[in-house]
Amino acid sequence: MGKYLITGRQGCGKTTVIKQLQQLGFTAYNTDDLPEATKLQNIETGEVIEWPKTAVDWTKYAWNWQKPEIERLLASSDTVFLGGVVSNQKDFYPLLDTVFILTVSEQTLRGRLQLHEHESHHLPGEIDRIVNNHTAKQQQFIDDGAVPINGERSASEITDEILQQIKLS
Repeated sequence: MGKYLITGRQGCGKTTVIKQLQQLGFTAYNTDDLPEATKLQNIETGEVIEWPKTAVDWTKYAWNWQKPEIERLLASSDTVFLGGVVSNQKDFYPLLDTVFILTVSEQTLRGRLQLHEHESHHLPGEIDRIVNNHTAKQQQFIDDGAVPINGERSASEITDEILQQIKLS
C-alpha cells in the first residue's frame, strides 16, 4: 500500500487533515505527537534537547525525524499517511510514494497561527518569523516535488482531494 506525507508550514492544516484521515479509518500519524519519531536536535552534534521555553534558535537546532521510528511507521502493510514538517524530511522522500503540501496564503497562515495550540507559536516574533518566509518555504516544498493542495478549504475537501489523487476515493 502507499506511503504519503502531508506537509506544509505550521498552521496550514496538517494535523486537522491527519485527524480526518484517522476518522475515515486510515493509518495516519501526526509525527509531532510521537516523541520517538521527531526530536529537537543540535545541528552540529545531533544531541537531542528538550524543547526550550524561549524561541528555538533554528541556526543551532533542527526538528528531525528519527529514522528507525519513521521506517517502523512506514513498514505497515496499510496505506500510511504521515503529517509533519521537519528539517530532514527530504531525506525520507525516497520512502514515500507522494508528498503533498497544504498551501495557504500568508493572511490565512497568520490567522491560524494566532489561534494555534502550540505555545511556541505565541512567543514574541514567532508568528512574524513563520509568515515572513512563508511564500519562499512553500515554493521550496513544491520545487522539491511536493504536490500542492489548496489548504484554504475544509478538512473534508482537502482530504477528499488527497484521496482522489492517490485513487483511494
